Amino acid sequence: MDRPKIAVLMSTYNGEKYIREQIDSILAQKDVDVTLYIRDDGSSDETRNIILEYVRQNGNIHLYFDGRNLRPGASFLKLLCFAAKYKGPFDYYAFSDQDDIWLEEKLIRGIRSIEDIDGPALYCSNQRIYKNGEELGLRFDEPPEITLLSNLSSNKMYGCTMVFNNELAQLVRKVRKPGKDYLYIRNHDAWTILLAFAVGKVVYDHDSYILYRIHDNNVVGIREVSFCERAVRFMHKTVKNLRSNSARYVLRALGDADFADRDYVELMAYYRNDLKTRLKLIKNADRFKTEKESRFVFIVKVLLVYI
Repeated sequence: MDRPKIAVLMSTYNGEKYIREQIDSILAQKDVDVTLYIRDDGSSDETRNIILEYVRQNGNIHLYFDGRNLRPGASFLKLLCFAAKYKGPFDYYAFSDQDDIWLEEKLIRGIRSIEDIDGPALYCSNQRIYKNGEELGLRFDEPPEITLLSNLSSNKMYGCTMVFNNELAQLVRKVRKPGKDYLYIRNHDAWTILLAFAVGKVVYDHDSYILYRIHDNNVVGIREVSFCERAVRFMHKTVKNLRSNSARYVLRALGDADFADRDYVELMAYYRNDLKTRLKLIKNADRFKTEKESRFVFIVKVLLVYI
């Protein structure tokens, strides 16, 4: 039986400290045929030189570098669209951070979970927190809410755990992309899973096959955020109306496609149009507010036309 062909997509930025461990763990994946595509996002350390060492030793590793710093969301999306259009053919795709460690069954576990699904499909999982060489347990004690509407408001699942099929990769490649305001905050993985929720299927695994490394230089993911940073982010123009703009991007990308909860996505997208629509959104606050957001705070944001 032929092994599934999978393209692993990694965006790097000043990752010299941990990238060798991550690449080694990707190359050690069992029961799959892996090709690793790396786009460097303007590193100023030894990251590119380390990658080039691997490129010279392994014909299934490819490095792309144009000198531009796009930030993670745009960098990963650019790499995915490139690989899905010009490389392959691949059966599956996976996003990879530069500093984690994958257990050897990480990719095949994801593939086996979605291989019998027709149409766009995506697998995602829990994470094993890894800090200072020690595994600290699972990130989520209980399965998070993974629905289109919950992910419209906040990221629930993370790209480093995702495996998705070619149908979803081609959909992401072909549809109109979200704006910079979305990719600056929500990133490539949140966009990919929104499309999967809307017109495909998402499978969540409460177990984990990835050691998610926590350190002081995490670009995205788990990290301490100060009150001042939260305040600056709240006032940043890319955060204001992010949820409603995200809904608009989904509707723009999918056109007239019919999907579950489309009416609610349209409600979020167009609540700014008039007071009647805002009041309807408030009535459905529990469908849209984040887990850390009180109903009162959500209502205030809607009335201020901030959501």
